[in-house]
Amino acid sequence: MNFFSHLLKPSAQKEKVFFSKLSQITGLRPHRKEIYITAFTHRSLNLKDEKGNSINFERLEFLGDSMLGIVVSSFLYEKFPHATEGTLTKYRAKIVSRDNLNQIGDKMDLVKFLDLENKVNFGNNIHGNLLEALVGAVLVDRGYDRCNKFIAQNILGKHLDFDQLENSVLSYKGLLVEWGQKTKKEIKFVTNTDDGLDPEFNYTTQIFLNENQIVKARGFSKKKSEERAAKRAFHALNIK
Repeated sequence: MNFFSHLLKPSAQKEKVFFSKLSQITGLRPHRKEIYITAFTHRSLNLKDEKGNSINFERLEFLGDSMLGIVVSSFLYEKFPHATEGTLTKYRAKIVSRDNLNQIGDKMDLVKFLDLENKVNFGNNIHGNLLEALVGAVLVDRGYDRCNKFIAQNILGKHLDFDQLENSVLSYKGLLVEWGQKTKKEIKFVTNTDDGLDPEFNYTTQIFLNENQIVKARGFSKKKSEERAAKRAFHALNIK
């Protein structure tokens, strides 16, 4: 089970191991330990408190997502004093994108705190979800100023590469549609549910150029399927 699955009452040894590992990542000594425990409790455990409320990281994830948006916006505003609103918006979108947060959460190895009996494949988004939940936990436990510092030092300071970010693509689908509009070529996405046996692929996307299929891709979600197909089409068409 989760480190603290038994109604959030861990053994002394499990608690010691959990917070020792967590402090290596955050550099913080928690004031309210139960908040961090909740930040790494997945809803699949179906845990509830004495009032019947669900215990999982999703509410903290929501809070952390909002906090990241505020802190990243402020960080960019200070770092690029002459940048336009459009440029700042583009940078923020890349930094807080699901793919980028997933990469950061993966590098921080946050999934090691999810100690489940059944090793369920939650997909790549679990990394970013846990990162946001951790940010939310820090905010609840230590307040805005300390959470701001945590994000600046432990996330932006350690895992933000502006050169790499500048060259990253936020949406291949968006680029492909824009290219079609500029070149007056008809780009059509056709996405259908995939009833195959592989649970990793729930959707299949075909992309047509002037009624001719050029690529096909599968994905866990409709968005992932379309983005994967768009990336293939982008490179197949050698778009610059």
